[in-house]
Amino acid sequence: MRNRYLVLVFLLAFAALGARAETVRVNIFSQSKIKTLVFTTDEGKYSLVADNRMLMRLKKNAIIYFTIVGKGISVWDQDEHLGIFSELYLTASTRKSIFKVEPAVPALKPRFYDGDLKVTTDGGNLKIENYVDVNDYLSGVVESEAGPKAPYEYYKTQAIISRTYLYEKIWREGVEKYSLMDDVSHQVYLNRCHRNSLIRQAVSHTTDLIIVDSTNTPITAVFHSNSGGQTANSEDVWLSSLPYLKSVIDTFSIRQHNSIWRDTVSVDRWIKYLQNNGIKIVDGKSRAANLVYSPTSRDRCYRYMTDTIPLKKIRADFGFKSAWFSISPRPGGKVLEFTGYGYGHGVGLSQEGAMEMARRNYSFLDIINFYYKGVRVVNIRNIERQQSNRN
Repeated sequence: MRNRYLVLVFLLAFAALGARAETVRVNIFSQSKIKTLVFTTDEGKYSLVADNRMLMRLKKNAIIYFTIVGKGISVWDQDEHLGIFSELYLTASTRKSIFKVEPAVPALKPRFYDGDLKVTTDGGNLKIENYVDVNDYLSGVVESEAGPKAPYEYYKTQAIISRTYLYEKIWREGVEKYSLMDDVSHQVYLNRCHRNSLIRQAVSHTTDLIIVDSTNTPITAVFHSNSGGQTANSEDVWLSSLPYLKSVIDTFSIRQHNSIWRDTVSVDRWIKYLQNNGIKIVDGKSRAANLVYSPTSRDRCYRYMTDTIPLKKIRADFGFKSAWFSISPRPGGKVLEFTGYGYGHGVGLSQEGAMEMARRNYSFLDIINFYYKGVRVVNIRNIERQQSNRN
């Protein structure tokens, strides 16, 4: 009964999203404190609505400036000051409308997006949200995550994973309350898709396909850059143990760009770090040799004698690329070399491993079932129809 309830809740959320023409909202420049923003109409036409009042219509190449002033937003066009407002919408007036946004304070690279833009304030900074069609959003995510030169079968894989991640998040947080960022905390979304038309085709060809578990609930479709040769169990990185996020030996990720990393830490700094985390160190002339650490596979904790520290904590504290590494002293005994494997948290799909599978002619179903265990790829609308027939 509980499983049917969860599926029903998800389907209601999906139906609500569909009723809104499947438009999602994304916080862009989400990790930056923007004070001044420049908006430019790149293609098509836009309408500027300020505090629920139509302010003006914008043609191609029209420019609008937004600047924080107290608790409001000061708005200028190229000729005059338009006023101070609290909520602004730039809505597309034509089917094919593209805009450019470029933060001026601080100065950041411009980005181009499809859809509409909403500008409000949040803690003395501009809050900038892109309201965009689901497929346009997913195309931008796939290009941002995978780049323009990945195999086509991988683009289909990433599209399904990103769609699953999106719908699961909306289902979990609610259609009205979900918050979607544009960085690695959620899914990278740095621009509209414009460098490879195959990406939009891959998103279109996989429309409505998502990954579900044995209860027809969308999975938490996490992914990372490179596993280093073995993915991690979800419980080794986060609190929950999920049956489809189990460690697998991943030879496809070996000898890829992010397979191996190296870093150095002085012996004194490492010993001080260990002591600050409650580990007693055996002192003496051979202390560097005592710090050797050589795991043969992924582990949850670093071990020194009988003491341990979670590897994910060490990764976070030192900014390492992954939580899987070995430690050996360099000649002289004053510096430790860290040889690490993979890039990212290591749970779920390895992007570089999946790309290698695609290059070896594995299908998107093969790739998904390799990294996620006991799952199915289904059309969400079929689940919706099946649930309706049961009721």
